Amino acid sequence: MIFFIYQIVTKPLTSKLIRNEACPVCNTQDSLELTLYMRYIAMLIPLFGMGRRTSVICTNCGNVLKNPDSSIFAKKKYSNKVADAVKDIRQNHKRTLWQLVYPWSIWFILPFLILILLGISAINKKNTEEKAKEYAELIMHPQTGDIYKSTWFENGLSQGVLVKLMRINGDTLYVVKTKQKIQMSFSKDEWNKLSADPAAFEAKEYKIKNFSILKETNFGDLFMYNNDENGKQYPIYLGAILNSKCEMDLGFETIERKK
Repeated sequence: MIFFIYQIVTKPLTSKLIRNEACPVCNTQDSLELTLYMRYIAMLIPLFGMGRRTSVICTNCGNVLKNPDSSIFAKKKYSNKVADAVKDIRQNHKRTLWQLVYPWSIWFILPFLILILLGISAINKKNTEEKAKEYAELIMHPQTGDIYKSTWFENGLSQGVLVKLMRINGDTLYVVKTKQKIQMSFSKDEWNKLSADPAAFEAKEYKIKNFSILKETNFGDLFMYNNDENGKQYPIYLGAILNSKCEMDLGFETIERKK
């Protein structure tokens, strides 16, 4: 069970004496002190404002003409001059930005937040679509020397490797993978641990179907095709080019081609 401990704080902001006005109890002139308060909810730190309140107290006899904790619908027991002074102090006291934030302020801010989020979402969607087109162009028209950040499925495990396209023969791509592997990651720093130097790749080549043959079926997936005893080809799944469908914004390139 979670408990939230909070308190309602009434903090004085400014005070002034109401000139040329006497206390109705002790009849002392210029003894009525008007104070403007800020009320807010605090949980160790101030959170939301709950509006401003005012009090009017006689500094001579302690008579309370206006209690800051009284209801806003409470009957006024003071003169029009005191009422004007209360109105004046509320209007002329300059509030900070924080003092303008109330729990219900979110309803004024919410439409702008929604518009901002929709704008960010639209921009991200457009960037994702453009990146997907870029990846599609690279995959559908592979070139010798292309290097892919890919998953590699082996011995029941899926790990990260660099896959290099060595040559193209008809509808067959000949690729090699790096000797070193990493745990599957979406971190650029982790992928930077894999070297793209020629010596970092194994000598063993894998024959896979040209991506343009597969088209959008298994788009960016690596399938090795072997022949069974009847001469019919059957696919063996090797892995997939990371983010080949641009489903995630990884923040780094996963298909590298020398310019």
